[in-house]
Amino acid sequence: METKYYIIGGIVLAVLFIAFYIKTTLDEKKGVNSEEKKRVRNIIDKVTNNDGYNAIYATWENLAIGGGGRRVVTETTYYYYAVGFKKGSIVVVPLSFAGGDISYKEVEIYNKENVGMVNGKEGKNWLELYDLNGKELVKLMVGLSETKEDKYHPVNIEQKEEYEEFCKFIGEFMSEVNSFHNVEVTGKIGKPLAKKK
Repeated sequence: METKYYIIGGIVLAVLFIAFYIKTTLDEKKGVNSEEKKRVRNIIDKVTNNDGYNAIYATWENLAIGGGGRRVVTETTYYYYAVGFKKGSIVVVPLSFAGGDISYKEVEIYNKENVGMVNGKEGKNWLELYDLNGKELVKLMVGLSETKEDKYHPVNIEQKEEYEEFCKFIGEFMSEVNSFHNVEVTGKIGKPLAKKK
């Protein structure tokens, strides 16, 4: 009798895996030229007056742990961005998905004049920007593929070429800003400043 349950359980798991794989594959195909990807491109073109910026979709997740006594509470906050980047400059546009439409408000353009430090690692897919006083400005992470998994992952976007360009850009921008301000970073998320030797 136990063997029968193992077989049924194995079949159910296989079906679930196949269904998940098919959904993910379809979402990735939709993301190659998706409306969301076009919208990110259009936002960057609009806010930069078509000034030759590459466009990419970025996110960040902050996990906060709190509570008291025997109770532990975790809360995750999700941030979404349209990002434009080109040599020496990065444009960060916070996105909102209220009502199913992609909207945006404030736009920030960062360069070595207004960014005091860039923390990241060359070839990696994340960076942190800090102002001239060492206060955090923004954290970004880009992915090769973003799929509509749930309400916290609201887009289908494939961005392989953009991803590779952005990872290259991180190293160049980090080097330019940090050498301009004579700072050394750790490459560790949330702990940017390397100790002076």
